[in-house]
Amino acid sequence: MNVSDITITSLETIDAFDIVTGGYLFTLDELQNATIAQSQEKTDITGKQGRKLSSLKKNKAVTISGNNGIVSGGLLELQTGGKFENKTTEVMWNDYLIVAENQAVTTYKAVGTTGNEVEAVHIKNTDGTLGKTLTQDATAGDDTFTYDPATKTLTFGDGVIADGTEVVVYYKRQIQASVLNNMSDTYSGKCALYINALAEDKCANIYRIQFYIPKADFNGEFSIEMGDNQTVHAFEAESLAGAGCGYHNQSGQLFTYTVFGANAEDVVDEGGEVTP
Repeated sequence: MNVSDITITSLETIDAFDIVTGGYLFTLDELQNATIAQSQEKTDITGKQGRKLSSLKKNKAVTISGNNGIVSGGLLELQTGGKFENKTTEVMWNDYLIVAENQAVTTYKAVGTTGNEVEAVHIKNTDGTLGKTLTQDATAGDDTFTYDPATKTLTFGDGVIADGTEVVVYYKRQIQASVLNNMSDTYSGKCALYINALAEDKCANIYRIQFYIPKADFNGEFSIEMGDNQTVHAFEAESLAGAGCGYHNQSGQLFTYTVFGANAEDVVDEGGEVTP
């Protein structure tokens, strides 16, 4: 099969593997787009009166970039150099509560130093803004409240907050969660990448395309776009040409571009084994 002209019709997945062990790391399967960009330095060799005689070409480079339609935990680990841990941790929480008989109950148990579990309670004004702020104390008064972690009960001074008034409470709660710490002294990592796509030739024959990058060095500069539009997890990596090691040992190779039939069969040698 010799395919010279082909149209890539669909970007399927990007699969990442450990360079040394070959172990699977993660898959980007909600790709909005991806780009493989190659650059190359060229220095002109000139002669008399600046005539161009030849050129010196060097420093070929390949950059892989794109946007994933969801936040990828595996990609985030590679970009930050951190690792997710499932552990007990604290998160900030906020409750919107209605006061009744000088009390309100938080949805979850607030944690912190004894007597200082809840930093403050904010009384909500009729126009939706936050008004007077009360702080936790051993006794409830005009500007203070008490909190009982066992019953999760906030108690206010008599008549300080009218029944039916809404208050906003910010507090920390303890949960079990997956946590990734982005440390200042830990940097982005490297992996092997397989970029998979579908394609067609001029006669509408279907093919599969695979770009193989033996050593992709991920950029620690990235963005996660959030807001009114869809969340987008951006990424960028540079293909390294240095000698490989371990499972992915491809010295000097920036990428391999492979085109094969959508229903291509295994090639078996005379000994009955699949040809590597």
